Amino acid sequence: MPIYEYECDEHGLFEEVRPMQRSSEGAGCPRCSVLAPRVLSATRTNLVPRAVSLARTRNEKSRHSPEVCTHAHPHGPPKKAARQPALQVYRGRRPWVMEHG
Repeated sequence: MPIYEYECDEHGLFEEVRPMQRSSEGAGCPRCSVLAPRVLSATRTNLVPRAVSLARTRNEKSRHSPEVCTHAHPHGPPKKAARQPALQVYRGRRPWVMEHG
């Protein structure tokens, strides 16, 4: 939920976390309970780590029309991975595992 700032005439600025649907409503001052109007303030994007900010921007940008990479890779096509050995099935009691019952 977003954090909004409100300003009480007597006690100054305070913050309140509330849903966007209630953002235009006033909020009661935590000290005197008088209804205070919301003030317009700058967003705090500098508190978000750069990697998170870039990821959000990239996700929002590709939300409606994803960017498709069509250029060739500089090192050629990817090499096929070595075949993984098949998983072994162990039938019997496993003393190293805590089992139910």
